[in-house]
Amino acid sequence: MEDSATPAWIDAAIEQYEAPLLRYAQHFVFDLESARDVVQDTFLKLCKQSENEMRPKLAKWLFTVCRNRAIDVCRKESRMKVAPEDQISDQLVARADDSMNPMLAIEKVETAEGLLQHVSRLPDQQQEVLRLKFQGGLTYREIAEVTGLSSSHIGVILHTAITKLRQRMVPE
Repeated sequence: MEDSATPAWIDAAIEQYEAPLLRYAQHFVFDLESARDVVQDTFLKLCKQSENEMRPKLAKWLFTVCRNRAIDVCRKESRMKVAPEDQISDQLVARADDSMNPMLAIEKVETAEGLLQHVSRLPDQQQEVLRLKFQGGLTYREIAEVTGLSSSHIGVILHTAITKLRQRMVPE
C-alpha cells in the first residue's frame, strides 16, 4: 500500500511560506482565488522536487516559481492588477491580536493600512522588492535571483523605497 501522506519537509514549507506567497501572488493577479491557485501550483511543483536539492534554496525557489506562475496567469488574463484595498484591509483586521487593547489594535490596523496605501503608490519594482524583503523574508541575493536584478541594485531599490515611505509617513 502506497503512503499518500505529504512529506514533513513539504508540510513545513507550506506552513512557513503559504501566507507570504499568497500575499506576494495577490500583487500580480487580480483576485484572491487566482492567487491561491498560483500558490497551490507552486507547492505542487515543490512536491516533485528533492528535499536535499531544495533545502539550501527553498525560499528563493518558491518565490521564483510563484512569480513566474503569477506572471503566466496575468499574461493569460491580460491583466496585472493589485489586490483590492478592502481585501487587504480584511486581512489586516484578521491579523489583529484579540488580547491587545482594542484601541491599540485599531491604531495598528490604521497604521498598516496607511503604510500599504503609501506602498501601493511606489513604482511596481519597488513594491515587489519591498514585499520580497519584508513579507517574504528573502535576502538581497535571493531577491536578486527571483527578480533577475543584481544584489547591489536590490539595495538601491530598497533604500529608495524606504526613504520615500519615510518621507511620506513622517509628518514634517
